[in-house]
Order: sequence, then C-alpha cells, then structure tokens
Amino acid sequence: MRSKHATARLFGRIALAAFLGAFLLPSFAQTAGGEAVAHRILSNSLEVFAIEDHSVPLVTICVAFRGGASAQSPETAGLFHLYEHMLFAGNAKYRTKEAFSAALNSMGTTAWNGATGAEFINYHITVPSDRLSEGVEFWAQAVRDPLFDPVVLENEKRVVLNEIRGYHNDPARIANNALESRMFADYPWRKNVDGPERNIESANVATLRMIQSEFYIPANMALMVGGDCAPDEVFALAEKFFGDWAGGPAPRLGEPPHGALPAGIKLISPEDLFYRGLAQIQFRWRGPDVLLRTRDTYTSDVALFLLSSPVGRFKSSIMANVEGLYDAEYIDFSYPTARDGGNFVFSTYMLIDKPAVEGAILDRIEGLRAAVLDEFAQIAADPEAYFGAAELEKAKTKLIDQNIYAMESAQRFVTDTLTFWWSTATADYFFTYEDNCREVSWSDIADLVSRYVSGGAKLPESATLARIRTSTFGSDSRMSVKMKEYGYEKVDAGNAFWWQK
Repeated sequence: MRSKHATARLFGRIALAAFLGAFLLPSFAQTAGGEAVAHRILSNSLEVFAIEDHSVPLVTICVAFRGGASAQSPETAGLFHLYEHMLFAGNAKYRTKEAFSAALNSMGTTAWNGATGAEFINYHITVPSDRLSEGVEFWAQAVRDPLFDPVVLENEKRVVLNEIRGYHNDPARIANNALESRMFADYPWRKNVDGPERNIESANVATLRMIQSEFYIPANMALMVGGDCAPDEVFALAEKFFGDWAGGPAPRLGEPPHGALPAGIKLISPEDLFYRGLAQIQFRWRGPDVLLRTRDTYTSDVALFLLSSPVGRFKSSIMANVEGLYDAEYIDFSYPTARDGGNFVFSTYMLIDKPAVEGAILDRIEGLRAAVLDEFAQIAADPEAYFGAAELEKAKTKLIDQNIYAMESAQRFVTDTLTFWWSTATADYFFTYEDNCREVSWSDIADLVSRYVSGGAKLPESATLARIRTSTFGSDSRMSVKMKEYGYEKVDAGNAFWWQK
C-alpha cells in the first residue's frame, strides 16, 4: 500500500448535460473520446461517479473519503495512515488478510492499492468488467464493516512504524516538514500524514472506531467506477450495496483555516547525499484555499500556464538576471490546489561550486528572491504587456488540453484525478472547471499576483528553504555569519517536525 504525502496539481473537467433519475439529479457528459461520465448522489449523500471506457473489458472501482492529514488533530496525526492498513486486514465477510486477498484473486484483480494523502484516502481495484457487481460489494463490505482485530492491529502498528521511521529519515521529507511545520504553525499536524510515532504506538481499536464513525460514512464518501461499465448498472449497484448505509453529517475539514504565513521563515537543510555542486531553492507564499477563495484558484491555474514555458519571459528573465542558475527547465512555479492551507511555490536549482560565480550562497539566494519578486511586480503592473496579448488564450487552451489528456486512462482518472478534485474541492468545482478558467482575465491575473506575491509597497510574507550538500554547507566560511545576518535557521531530523517543538 502506498501513502501519498503530497498531492500534485491534477486536472479534470467534463462538460455537463442534465439527466433525470430515481435518486437525486445525476449529470452526464462526453469526453473527447466519446465515453460518458455520469454523477449521482444517493439519498444518504454518498456520491457516485461512472466513467465509461469500453476500450478494454476491465473496470476500476475506487472508494474515496475526504480526510487524511487535513482531518487530523495532534492526537490522531498518523492514524488515517494506520486505518488505511487496517482496512485491508479483514472485515465482516472477509475476516482475515488471507480471505481478503483470496477474494481479490477470485475476482481476477489486476491491480489494487490504497493511499492516504493530505486531503483524501482512497482504495481501488481493477477487475474484469463482468465482475463489477462483486467488486462493488467487495468495497462495501470493506468500508462498512471492518473488523479491527486487536492482534492484527498490533502487527500493523509495527508495519506502519517501520514505514514512518523511513519517512522521518528521508532528507526530502525532513526538509519539507521543517518548512511546512513553520509555515502552518497553528495547525501543523494538518500538513503531515506521518504523525509522531507515539500516536501509532498508543492507537487502539476504540481510536479507529472513532475515526470510522466520523469520517468513514456515506456523507463523506464517493464511489468511482471507471472503465467497461454502464452508468445505470453502477448506480443500481451503489444503491444495492450502499443505499441502506446510515451515518452522520459530513465532517468539517480545514477549520479553523490556516492564517497568513509568519514572518521570517528562512531555512537551510544540509544533507549528506544532496546533489554535488547544486542547491535547491524554494520560495513559498500563502495561496488561496479552494473553498474560501474559489475564483482565485482558477486564476492561479491559468497563471501557472503563463509562467510555465522554459522560453517564456518569466523564466528567461530570471535566467538572464541571476547568475549561476542550473537551467530554465528547472525553474518552476506551482500552486498545489488545497482545501486546507494552499500555497504558491517557486523552486529552482543553483550552481554552487562553479568558480566563475562569486558571492556567499545566502547572498545569492537573497539576490534570487529579489529578482523573482521584481518579475512578479512587473506582472502585477501589466500582465498583458509582460506576457503578450495572445498568451492568455493560449494558456487557457493548454490547460484544457491537459484536462482532456487526464481522461485518457479511466483507471488513472478515477484513482488520481477524480479522487483529487472531489476530495479537495467538490464535484461542482470539477464539473465547472473549464468554464471558470475561460473567464479569467488579465485584470484577474494582476489582482492575484498583487495580493498573494507582489503586494505593492508591502510584500506578503514568504518562506524560504535551501537544500544543499552537507560538505558544501561546511565549506562556506561565511555561512554562519550570513545565516545570522539574514535570519536563516539550520534544520535537520532533530528539529523539523511539529511534535519536536
């Protein structure tokens, strides 16, 4: 089983037409390839999606829940990951791991997995399409009636502890956790799926039952079926196996919302095996949360395409104005859409040991920051002049093309794209995505950059992370002086995680 600890920006969009049915209003759409996508909400609030793709006689059945890190408290951090493991360990029908695996094999399962992310948990199998009914019933048994055998729980706790100990010794995870635990200091446990080892060690059946009653309920779930299927059959099976399932109201996630970034976050992470001769630099700004600043998220996505070209003005200007950067292909500006704690991320690589490049490492990083902010100030002043009048429509076209490409595989579409959009935003956000992106104007771009990054006279707070090789860190005779001058903090496995503070 895998756990997704960061969710990349995914894209999905389908044009809708109304369809009347026996439950609540489902909606139908056509993809570029002609396959249909249908949506229905059962009377118990469980959402059902069916994606038709008859190219091969296989169907992927995915169940998704909103939750993961964004649903955690200090006491439950890490337990959604443990719950994921336990769901595969037995239920009222398939009472052991062996029986669970035997059921998968008997259905001819070609792929199966589970994932715990920042804002979702999902489980999926791919089976021959004539086993669709068995597959839907299989997940109904798993999510409705998990056993949580105490003996099995103790074994799975050891498995999960071994996994997270590996995460807690991974230099990239250490650096990222150090940054995010300081950026989102009020509720940092909502940004870390791993959690402290003590939470896993003390977990018991009662704790898992509490998570089940609050989050593993129909009002917080979606059933997604993609492949060689008919929507009417999917809806009938959903009603048959899930329709009588009761539960409470959907939990409120990401509340209270994270605030603005604290001032003065500047971190340096020396790592023994980091790339020789390079430093990775990140600048981050607080971005929009998708349900609180929804329009800004559409503008953000269009802006990303304007900034993405390696030969466009943004990257070319930064390469020209900042000496010693590695390559324009490795300059990136991203916005990972989030319900809970959105942020903008600029990242690039800097040559460190190049003799022709002079200056202390931290001086150069501060110079890079100034150059990036100068580009954004120009964008905020007049984005149409900066990018060129025709570029806005080109960016929208590229965005729509990428959305269509995301539909190419029904399996990946339901397990990745649709899971992400449904859990992070809503079905309505997903279905109206392209139309809203088409409405983005140059004035929207200018306003977005001004409020979140450029800021006019008063710049919004930003956070900085530099990852370099330990030997490089130690060989820079000016490092300690410059760290004090600019206010940098050295981070490592001993001070990176929120529970260490």
